[in-house]
Amino acid sequence: MSKSQIACFISSTECSVVRLKTSGVTGYSLTDCKTLPFDLGDLNSGKGKRLLNKLGKHLEEWHDEELTLCVEPTVYYPLPAFFPANASRDECKEYCRIEAGYFLTNPEKYSCDHTCYCDHAGSETLEKRLLLFYPDEECKTLALFLSSHHKIVFSGSIQLPLVCLSKFAEEPQVILELGNNSVLLSIARNGRIETFAYHKVKSREEMEYFAIKVLTENRVCRETDVQVAGTNSNKAMIALLRRETSITFKALGLPPSISLSNPQRFAVSSASAVKAISAALMALME
Repeated sequence: MSKSQIACFISSTECSVVRLKTSGVTGYSLTDCKTLPFDLGDLNSGKGKRLLNKLGKHLEEWHDEELTLCVEPTVYYPLPAFFPANASRDECKEYCRIEAGYFLTNPEKYSCDHTCYCDHAGSETLEKRLLLFYPDEECKTLALFLSSHHKIVFSGSIQLPLVCLSKFAEEPQVILELGNNSVLLSIARNGRIETFAYHKVKSREEMEYFAIKVLTENRVCRETDVQVAGTNSNKAMIALLRRETSITFKALGLPPSISLSNPQRFAVSSASAVKAISAALMALME
């Protein structure tokens, strides 16, 4: 029986909405993929209510269907931690809450996503996890608005869907994101995180420095193509990084093993659309 999933991803530049259906045993088909010209910052402006209504109107066609909601936070606060092995979802949530109390000044203003590491460091009783804390005001506002017509099965940052996307990749999935004021390198294999290097930056010079640093410090970046995304992943920046590191770059995309039965119907080449699709895939795999 075919299953469908709506996903909404909102970044610092735009909003993408997709509806993905299972097709056959291992394939998928898109029944909607649209990019709307507003971002997280707009939601806190005077036109925020109007934009929320616009988003809700676009989703009216699939009233009462399940929704996955992802955002691109303005900042991440990563924290490695060890949880008891085989801890339940509720237990992990409580452990994250406890860690937040020690790690953050105002923990009530943050959400936390967590994922397992590849290296299995720890013991038979402990499992290494990556905790990602981020401000959640915008995400909570969106979830509250959209929950009146949709059951929200996931609400959080885009990093967990991207890690999940690595399950479809034959090689390690390496993603370099150059945001407005940050550099983020993530490496994932088979749905588990291997490396998460995050740096806040104040200038282009700092962005260049930390981008080169994280790329050259991780050998896997020289062994496979590095996917790039973000507002500062322009031609000039990529040319500089290629010259300084001799690394091969390509735009963020879906792994070739993901079979879409109708790729010509919608434009799925933008990073925003890829991230929305990854969110829908994660939900369908649950």
